[in-house]
Amino acid sequence: MESVELRTESREVRGKKVKRLRASGWIPAVMYGPDTPARPIQIEERALYQTMQQAGSTALIALYVDKESSSNMVLARDIQRDILTSQILHVDFYQVRMTEKVKTMPRLVIVGKSPLVSAGGAVMIQAMTEVEVECLPTDLIDSIEVDVSGLETLDDNITISDLPVPDGVTFLADPGDVVTSLVAPRLTLEEEEELEAEAELELEAEAEFEAEAEAEEEATAEE
Repeated sequence: MESVELRTESREVRGKKVKRLRASGWIPAVMYGPDTPARPIQIEERALYQTMQQAGSTALIALYVDKESSSNMVLARDIQRDILTSQILHVDFYQVRMTEKVKTMPRLVIVGKSPLVSAGGAVMIQAMTEVEVECLPTDLIDSIEVDVSGLETLDDNITISDLPVPDGVTFLADPGDVVTSLVAPRLTLEEEEELEAEAELELEAEAEFEAEAEAEEEATAEE
């Protein structure tokens, strides 16, 4: 996977003052790693958003600090966002060793169509949208395709063990974990209302039967 380039600057602003930093269009961040002490940096907001759209947390980022000519190969590890606006508040960048494996969470992308779903006989449930993997930084992937065209009955499903394994990548999830499965389609609102009406009629009939039975018992007791 190719890396995405990101230019940053050293950061002097700390603590509560970072609010002013964000207000001026900069996002606070930290770069750290096994060979790098924590280094406060700041990133122009627009550049950061463009980089995150391209790289996310599964692609290498060639991060430059100030006017340094050499880059730091990093992964975005912890992306903090505002709960209400989803605005990025802070990012941790982990500097990787290119000879050591790293863990990431590539997306699971559904491809193909299930014949049973297309015919209206089932609804597909996607139980997992990403999966944890381990690989060298040079083997990083951002997604894995899940082909559902073979799901033909309600007993069919796709597990981790059924997924294609990219070269150099190891799945860390349980091989038996279900990724997608099929379930019977829900009833329409009209069908649900009809069933509810039938159930109410049955309850009424049972109540009438019980009332008649009680009346007969009382009459027999009086005799």
